Amino acid sequence: MPRPRYENLEADKKQRLLDAATREFGRHGYELASINRILDEAGFSKGSFYYYFDDKLDLAATTMLHAGGPLMRLGDIHMPATIAEFWVELRRISYERLKNLETRRVEFDCLSRLGAAMAKNPELMARVMPVFGPARVKMIEFLQRGQQLGALRSDLPVPTYVAMLEAAKTSAFSTMFPEDRTLSDAELESFTDFMLDLAQRIGAPVKGEQP
Repeated sequence: MPRPRYENLEADKKQRLLDAATREFGRHGYELASINRILDEAGFSKGSFYYYFDDKLDLAATTMLHAGGPLMRLGDIHMPATIAEFWVELRRISYERLKNLETRRVEFDCLSRLGAAMAKNPELMARVMPVFGPARVKMIEFLQRGQQLGALRSDLPVPTYVAMLEAAKTSAFSTMFPEDRTLSDAELESFTDFMLDLAQRIGAPVKGEQP
């Protein structure tokens, strides 16, 4: 993650750098993004990069966490009282996060491009995922409630279920959208629907199972 000098940057300089990086990764993706273009647009000297970051992956992870703020803030989750309410709430949560991104188009483009890179780059994923910890805890509590209601199979530990979904999401995204490009709103909504359906199929209670 960023070096201490980055944390000590003046707020306006840090914002310029993050904004420039968000636009660059959104336009060109990870592989074709240019550090020099980012530094030029932000008004930084070309030699200053390594004062703040170890490498391009470091900058990409920092930018992704900046652009992905809405994904780390789940907001209020309503604990359901019935199986039907569980799936309605899961859909609401998924689409609320999606709409938060769609209203921030530049960030949305950046996350689409870097999300595709993350699916292919375990090191980038390793640098980003720990920051999503608090949101992950809230989601696991919600899914445990789903098990109690009988919406999800109880023979599968929730962390295992989450890990299976994350692996499926990574695999599905990289195969359904193998090219490095920005997804349209319709494509991302379709992918969200696909993942919700997959979540229900994977989590379906075993026949005869009682909550």
